[in-house]
Amino acid sequence: MDAAPIFEALGWMVLSFVKFIIMPSSAMAAGLDPWWVFAYSASGAVLGFLMMQPIIRWLFDWRSQVRRRKGKLSFTPARRRIVRVKQHFGVFGIAFLGGLLGVPVGALLAFKYFGNRRATLPIMVGAYIAWSGLLTALSALAFT
Repeated sequence: MDAAPIFEALGWMVLSFVKFIIMPSSAMAAGLDPWWVFAYSASGAVLGFLMMQPIIRWLFDWRSQVRRRKGKLSFTPARRRIVRVKQHFGVFGIAFLGGLLGVPVGALLAFKYFGNRRATLPIMVGAYIAWSGLLTALSALAFT
């Protein structure tokens, strides 16, 4: 059994998680079929997003414990700006920005500010699938 296709798929999925916006055009330039590009892009982004949830929760819990121990302020000017953006754009704004800024940044913002809402996961997953479709279609148009 040849494991090369499995490793190739995993490589594209990891690239989708790390550099989401450039993965479809890179895969199209490498000669992959657009349907496979979409599948690797969407699955890599969604799986990476889901795997980041426990890591991000642990990270923020740890950080808040350290800040409390040191007696640091909860609300700094930078945090106030972030909260204003969160209130203005909501989870849909984070979902839109997640496609532009990348999966790790989108996951960080989504789980920090909307992690307790039930709709966060489906909205973010849907956004990454939609972004994958759009970026794959644009890449297919550019490379054909």
